[in-house]
Amino acid sequence: MKTFHAISPAKINLGLHILGRWPDGYHILETLLIPYPDLYDDLEVRLLPRYDRIELHITGIEIPDADENYLETTYWLLREKLGEPLPALSVRLHKRIPVSAGLGGGSSNSGTFLRLLQAIIEPPPPIELLHAVGAEVGSDVPFFLYEGPMLARGTGTQMIPFSIDLSEFEIVTITPPVPCSTKHIYRGLRPSQWSRTSIEPILRQGIETWQTQLHNDLESVSFQLYPTLITYKKALYEAGAVYASMNGSGSSLYGLFRRGS
Repeated sequence: MKTFHAISPAKINLGLHILGRWPDGYHILETLLIPYPDLYDDLEVRLLPRYDRIELHITGIEIPDADENYLETTYWLLREKLGEPLPALSVRLHKRIPVSAGLGGGSSNSGTFLRLLQAIIEPPPPIELLHAVGAEVGSDVPFFLYEGPMLARGTGTQMIPFSIDLSEFEIVTITPPVPCSTKHIYRGLRPSQWSRTSIEPILRQGIETWQTQLHNDLESVSFQLYPTLITYKKALYEAGAVYASMNGSGSSLYGLFRRGS
C-alpha cells in the first residue's frame, strides 16, 4: 500500500495583539505565525483497502486523550464537507512537540494531515475547502496549510502572506513544565490588557524596537497565573536575546539571538 510522509512543524508567534472583541465574545487578534521546523512531529499516512476508516497510532510524547482525536476530527470533517467517501487510512504520529505549550503541535498535525490528504485524494480538494475544514478544527490549523510566514487576523483563521527575513537570527525556545490552558488565559484577559494596535507596522521596523513595541497580550494573564514564566523570559534577555516573548498562550518562550554573537 502507498505511504505518504511529512514533518509537522511547531510554530512561533511574533507578537500577539488583541484589537477588540466580536459580539459573540471571541477576541479579535493579530499575530505573525512563522514555521519552526527545528521542532517537529512525524506524520505517516498509509492507504488501506476500502473507504471511510481511519486507524490512529501515536508514539512519542504522551498527549491527553482528548487531543488524540484531532486527526480523526479532521478526517471526518473533511469527509462531511466533501460529501464523498475518503480512502481508508492508517495514520502514525510520532510526537516531539510539547503539549499545551503554545507551539501549535495539535494544529500542526491537523494542518499537515490535510496537506497529505490533498495529495492522496483525487481530484485534490481545493485549498479553500481545506482552509475551511482547518478553521473548524482549530484557529491555528489553517496556518499549517501554507508552509510560510502568515499574518493571522480576526479569530486567527484569516491568513495573509507576510515577507520577513530572520536569517540573521537564531530562534531559541524554552518550554517550562507548566501546561497552560488557552481557554483559561483568554477568559482571564481584560480589555485594559489589550494592545489595540496592529502589529504589521511594528514588524516592519527594526527588530531592536520590538522589545518595547511588539507584545504578546496573553503574557499579562499567563505570567500572573504562572509567575515562573517571567523568570525564563528575563533569562533569555540576560543571555543576549534581541527580542524575547512568550509563544502563543504559553508556556513555551523564545528568544531571537543574532547569529555569531
